[in-house]
Amino acid sequence: MAEKDIAEKVLISYSDVFADCENALAYGGIQRLKAENLHPAPTESYYRGQKGLHNQFVDVSAYLVEDGVIKMQFLIGNETDLEKYQVLRKASYEGGAYRAQLETDRPIYPVIGMVIDWSHKKSRIAISLHELLRAEGVLQEDLRRVDDIRLEVYHMRNLSKEVRDRFVSDIGFVADYLNEGSFENRKEQKIIHVEALCEMMDVLTGDTRFTEQMEELLRRQRKGGEVLMCEYIDMLETRGENRLITLLSKLYSLGRDEDAKLAVSDEKERARLYEEFCIAN
Repeated sequence: MAEKDIAEKVLISYSDVFADCENALAYGGIQRLKAENLHPAPTESYYRGQKGLHNQFVDVSAYLVEDGVIKMQFLIGNETDLEKYQVLRKASYEGGAYRAQLETDRPIYPVIGMVIDWSHKKSRIAISLHELLRAEGVLQEDLRRVDDIRLEVYHMRNLSKEVRDRFVSDIGFVADYLNEGSFENRKEQKIIHVEALCEMMDVLTGDTRFTEQMEELLRRQRKGGEVLMCEYIDMLETRGENRLITLLSKLYSLGRDEDAKLAVSDEKERARLYEEFCIAN
């Protein structure tokens, strides 16, 4: 789980990808944030609990700086399992960022948080503090005196094509694959962060082919060449074909002709046979 969290965090920590997530998801495709205006912001804040002082970490944080002045701070949390009290986490993270502003003499700026959900289905959690408190039995007449906090959650495995088409960075490859199982719509797009993209695809899909091609792609990039997605697709398809050829050879050598036919036509049976013969991804 820790490896998955790190892989998700690394790609989004790049300024161009961070800006792309905000622009495509929160700003409806308007290019509000520019990578060159984003600067790393603290991801750690502190709070006092029953056992003393504790620290807490948000996954990625960035300042929007214009004309040398911080205009906004953005927080992005990556989640693979949304929690029932997720809205309280948002309140805590943003509260820590606002608390830090009390100790400076700089102009006050807003803190904006979003959650990117990588799980396989939408989670039915409370998306506002009022909704959570209402479920806990708080009366409406009392809720009127409670400042509301709303979660901004984007489910990456359930994005429409209209939304996905807004992405212009490497995160668009991930979004397309999770929703369509293919990179075809972006085959002419250049890959910028090869290592981070390959590792993220590996941990999100469990398919090691994505990282097996990484060194070759990095070698090409280090030589100063552009790496287009169509090249990556060709390498992945070649790896998949070689894997199937290995399986078929084993089956035919054992006289398992019927299993060989199933391996070609039935994806689930093919996966079972790969496992039976220990043929790695």
